[in-house]
Amino acid sequence: MGQLKDAYISVRREPWFYSVLLLTAAPLFSDYVSFPLIFASLFLALRDAKKNGRTPAFGKLGLLMAVYLLYMAFSLVYSTDFVGSFWSLIMWVSVFCAYVAAVTVLTDRQRLRTAVLCMTTVTGIVGGVAVLQYLLREVFHLQINGKLWFAADSFFYRLLNIPYSNENFGERMSGTFSNPNLLAAYLVLSIPFSIAFVLTGTRSKPKAAARISLIIAAYGLGFTFSRGGYLAIIAVGLLLCALFIRKRFVMTVLTVIYVVLLIPPCIGNRLLSAVPQNTQQSASAVTESENERPESLSQAVDQIMSEGYADDYSVHMRFVMWKKVLLSVREHPLFGAGVGVQTTQDILSGYGLPFKHAHNLFLEILSEGGILSLFLFCCILRLLLRRGAALLKMPQHREAQLFGFAIIGALLALCVHGVFDFPLLIPRLLCTCMLLMGMTEAAARLYLHEPTRVLSFRRRRSYSPLAEPVFIERHRY
Repeated sequence: MGQLKDAYISVRREPWFYSVLLLTAAPLFSDYVSFPLIFASLFLALRDAKKNGRTPAFGKLGLLMAVYLLYMAFSLVYSTDFVGSFWSLIMWVSVFCAYVAAVTVLTDRQRLRTAVLCMTTVTGIVGGVAVLQYLLREVFHLQINGKLWFAADSFFYRLLNIPYSNENFGERMSGTFSNPNLLAAYLVLSIPFSIAFVLTGTRSKPKAAARISLIIAAYGLGFTFSRGGYLAIIAVGLLLCALFIRKRFVMTVLTVIYVVLLIPPCIGNRLLSAVPQNTQQSASAVTESENERPESLSQAVDQIMSEGYADDYSVHMRFVMWKKVLLSVREHPLFGAGVGVQTTQDILSGYGLPFKHAHNLFLEILSEGGILSLFLFCCILRLLLRRGAALLKMPQHREAQLFGFAIIGALLALCVHGVFDFPLLIPRLLCTCMLLMGMTEAAARLYLHEPTRVLSFRRRRSYSPLAEPVFIERHRY
């Protein structure tokens, strides 16, 4: 305990520690709080770089993101909603500062592990809020709202005259987020890194706390009743078994059986409900309409509900949305309708559908930015996949292998969950994605010795950790 206390005292006076803490704490608060947290984190990161005589730098992921942001800025020229696209661009540029801050401060293995530990703790807290909400509402029958910051959000948005949805999600819990699907997106992105931290190194009290946080986060994901989140975490679990089952086969099998037996029946029933229960009409028949007029589609939606599709409404309406978005993509295939979910919302509103986005990550990117935007996004995903695969090919370094699993696991979770929803919707999730990209950049620099480029127009040299003084780790987390 004394050694842990000494380790905390040694870092609490360092700017980098608070920079990491602010970035990881963003999901605990509302979206409008994310921006001051990000800017404060960047300020502390620059202060830490100046203190240690370093120049802020970023790697290939940062360069690709910069190109992506420039393309977003170009879309303002032809956007169907200039004001909405402008504010969406401002949001993306602001959260990009989270990536710059993460890459600037995560310069050694101790800092990287500390960042993952902080994120694991926050993940457990966020999941714990959802678990507590479910217990208070469904077990103790207390009338509570499933959105933690509902009162503050409604007051703030009403003060700014911004529409705020008061949608009731029933038994589905949102935790610190405003929507259960958004909470599920955050948890499936961060859980792979939490697993990597738990499986790395020797036993310690922080690692025991991380195990508890991981279990609580898993149950918090369960009480979101997000079927896309369930499928994403199942994909991560299968990836973990495929990569490490040979070393601990018996323990892995027992753990899987233990987890399956502890899953509440309500969660299993929700997962099975992803399959349409009404077999009298196929899902493809729902998407068929004789004409494209909004009045006819509204009548079709009413007919769907009247024929017993109330339980499968969210499943079948996705087919309807995807078809209409694809029709719009066919009209603007190369550049899309402009950055921002407002452009897709306008498209769906034109067909009489009251949805804010396409509920599909790839279709949303196609709708907003066209084929060029999807190509840039796939380039970022490809680089992340290459980094993760390269780390997995280091059998002599277990920590690097687990970071490789975390990167590929988060990427897999993003893609699986993205088939059913749009995770890159709010600042908190974007901040988390930028933080994970910064961790990936740091892992590539520390384990693969990939160089990064300094943010300077005068000094055109690369930065490599091999050129820095060797950091002697005094405390092991």
